[in-house]
Amino acid sequence: MEKKGFKYYPSTLEAIHLLVLYIVLQSMIDFPLALYDYHHDTNWLAHPWISFISNMGITLFIFIYAYRKAKQAFRQFFALRGFNPLLLVPVLIILPALQYLVGLLNVKVDQLLPAPPWFWELFERIFNNRFGFWGAALKVVVIAPVVEEILFRGIIMHGLMRNNRSWVAVLLSGILFSAFHLNPWQMTYTFFLGILLGWIMVKTRSLPLAILVHALNNLLVLLSITYHEPLTQSTLYNLSKTNSLLLSSFALLTGIAAIVWITRRQTKNKTLSTLA
Repeated sequence: MEKKGFKYYPSTLEAIHLLVLYIVLQSMIDFPLALYDYHHDTNWLAHPWISFISNMGITLFIFIYAYRKAKQAFRQFFALRGFNPLLLVPVLIILPALQYLVGLLNVKVDQLLPAPPWFWELFERIFNNRFGFWGAALKVVVIAPVVEEILFRGIIMHGLMRNNRSWVAVLLSGILFSAFHLNPWQMTYTFFLGILLGWIMVKTRSLPLAILVHALNNLLVLLSITYHEPLTQSTLYNLSKTNSLLLSSFALLTGIAAIVWITRRQTKNKTLSTLA
């Protein structure tokens, strides 16, 4: 529930408006390209450079629009703080554990609502492009994290964190991030990833860290798909379901505890240096 009185931009409703605006603008580019691809048997829609130009152009427009609406100094509006590199260690522990645990939920979602063939075709287009692995990496490890984190943890979280309690801001961040992907077969994982990224943003106020965590998550997914066969031969892959569940749960909790410890220690050191 949002606090009464003055509202920082964007409020929850204004954040939804920004997401709808982004989707409409993206559709104005994607729909004509999809029609052209359909009639000419081409694949321009999956071209990574077209995605880069269109996504960054729309994101820049949204940022300028939101920045002007917020009427605040750039440094207040945009959280470009540095971060402790040690935070990447627990992040790399958390992400594989999160992917495994949420993957168990996704199995249930697929059983209740099987993904249609067109969804898998759309998914495969990301990886089956003319630039191969590097084209896919550009799209999912560079473009998607930069665009989505500028929008969510940069612009939207600016308002959510200031207008709501921290846990409400994190929850709303997860819900909006999940809904933004517009399909139920990604929504489970994107919800929990949005929760993680929102929580990291609350703890660190660092957009660069949020972008990097998102990029690492997508890189791990890309690598797991690209090197699926060798991974199936690994010891970790062949653990029993019970052991995998216990190991993933332990890794997730350990990683979260480590982030809490590092951020608290950093805050304490800053406080002591200020007093000194």
